[in-house]
Amino acid sequence: MIFFINFILGGRAPVILFYNLGYLVRFIIIFIYIYKDRIWNNLIINLGMEYYSVWLVILRVWIIRLIIICLERYDKGVMYIFVNLLLLLILFFLSIDLIIFYLLFEIRLIPTFFLIVYWGGNIERLRASYYLIIYILLVSFPLLVYIIKINVYRMTLKFSLLRLVIYIYNYRLGGFLVVYMSFFIKMPIYIVHVWLPKAHVEAPVYGSIILAGVLLKIGRYGLIRFLGLFTYTRIKYNLYIFRLRIVGGAVVRILCLTQVDMKRLVAYSSVVHINIILCALITMSRLGILGSYIIIISHGLCSSGLFYIVNLYYIRRGRRLLIFNKGIIRKIPSVIIWWFLLCVANFSFPFSLNFFSELIILRVVVNWNLCIIIYLIIVCFFRSAYSLYLFSYVQHGGKRYRSLIYNVGAVKEFVVLIIHFYPLVLLILNLVILM
Repeated sequence: MIFFINFILGGRAPVILFYNLGYLVRFIIIFIYIYKDRIWNNLIINLGMEYYSVWLVILRVWIIRLIIICLERYDKGVMYIFVNLLLLLILFFLSIDLIIFYLLFEIRLIPTFFLIVYWGGNIERLRASYYLIIYILLVSFPLLVYIIKINVYRMTLKFSLLRLVIYIYNYRLGGFLVVYMSFFIKMPIYIVHVWLPKAHVEAPVYGSIILAGVLLKIGRYGLIRFLGLFTYTRIKYNLYIFRLRIVGGAVVRILCLTQVDMKRLVAYSSVVHINIILCALITMSRLGILGSYIIIISHGLCSSGLFYIVNLYYIRRGRRLLIFNKGIIRKIPSVIIWWFLLCVANFSFPFSLNFFSELIILRVVVNWNLCIIIYLIIVCFFRSAYSLYLFSYVQHGGKRYRSLIYNVGAVKEFVVLIIHFYPLVLLILNLVILM
């Protein structure tokens, strides 16, 4: 279906067609997931679909369908990139072979590179794309060599067989960095996160949405798949990664309070969520993986919605700096409720999907090490501080404006915001569907 759309992207009608096909694909996947007890074995054997990949595929279709709505004008090049990127992502989550998993994991950087270079707004987009390529290429080829070594060592690259024969595979610190650093950079974790704010700032709005809601989740999903393979050896290095996450999480939260660019602040908040996810993953408990999986879905919706509202302010004011957007509640009063809801969902306000996922993660981390509870209290305080700082600094204050009022927003803008937010509320009514 998606491959056929590549041949009919000549006019305006394919946009509406693809938008409706996105709904159809999402409902088909949900229907398959509901009746998984009958046909799940066939899906696992023939397609490689796992419990951790179903809702990520649904999230990809959901986000890319929202990006189609966000387009201000029809652009055939952007449509080709989105359609083929969705095809690559679905194949990535359905891969059963390690080498195909690696190739699809790396080839998705090509559409991202073109989105930043050709559709970016500033001259700094070239530097941002260089950061992206250099960071990722330096660690991608060593992982390919290591995958070939695994094939020589165990004579197979199928995930189902590797789980049986490679869980006792022993490697040293160099092998640990080669295997996992590729996923750490694409998440990205603290120290190698420099490319993420630059890419977000220089990319257009649909580039930021697809980067936050789609592409960053691939590194986290790949980390979940690889942590299930190398069970024995990863225990030796988990404590070092956990300590690094503690220091990095505290530093990034302080950096969020010092930002003056709204888009950069939202990008740094993504790094904060990544630290929480990684702390839960390295505990190697099923509950920790479940909590990180739920927060991946919730963060994909929340961060992409924040980037969209930041773009709405940028269109009307022409600037993204906080100081130039003060008192915007007088100009666009109808958007304040969505700005508030997405900001509070970003710091896990009660009765949002982030809240329940972080409750699970905090319980897992405290059970793993009780001394971390003081750090967690500080982390939760700073996360709520920079989210409320982002909301209040933009909406309130500033000088009195003239009587001119900005356009309160088209119906399309409110539709995009509603579709971003209501899964964050409705999914908490039945969290069993995510398990």
